[in-house]
Amino acid sequence: MFRQEMKYTECPTTGDNAIVMKMEKGLCCPPRLVSMTAMACLLIVGCTRGARVPENEQPVVPVSGTVHVNGEPLANVKLEFHTKNPTGNGLHPRATTDAEGKFQAWTYRKDDGLIAGEYTITFLDHSHVVPYQRASDAGELFKGKYANPEKSEFTVTVPESGESVDMGLIELTR
Repeated sequence: MFRQEMKYTECPTTGDNAIVMKMEKGLCCPPRLVSMTAMACLLIVGCTRGARVPENEQPVVPVSGTVHVNGEPLANVKLEFHTKNPTGNGLHPRATTDAEGKFQAWTYRKDDGLIAGEYTITFLDHSHVVPYQRASDAGELFKGKYANPEKSEFTVTVPESGESVDMGLIELTR
């Protein structure tokens, strides 16, 4: 039977010879290295999320538009779409404006659209929020003016036909 000869060296910093011997013996041998690499790959693949499909996912329709505040486009305005016929599905469709004030609504994935139906829209102005700052800590510049879905005058109807909806220009003031 083949027996590997052990080289015994002193660990200069800790004196823990057993650890040094184990490292010299096992970690660098090809079969163990291959199995450790395979295990690492499986762990990475197992821990990453694939394309998950939400339970009972319904078809969505693209919905877009532009938001101006005091006559100018404004980035980082948050839109929330509140369905007028709640289904209890726990979905909270949203959108965020870009630097040109443009937005695309999403329900399941970024910019996918909204489920057919009627929605009331609320707006939160977090244009001044810096990266890594929670929006709730920075304050909301509309001061709640457009935050109540029961008082909002902004609505959109998404047709079941699947035809995309362009809401055009939405004018808000601070």
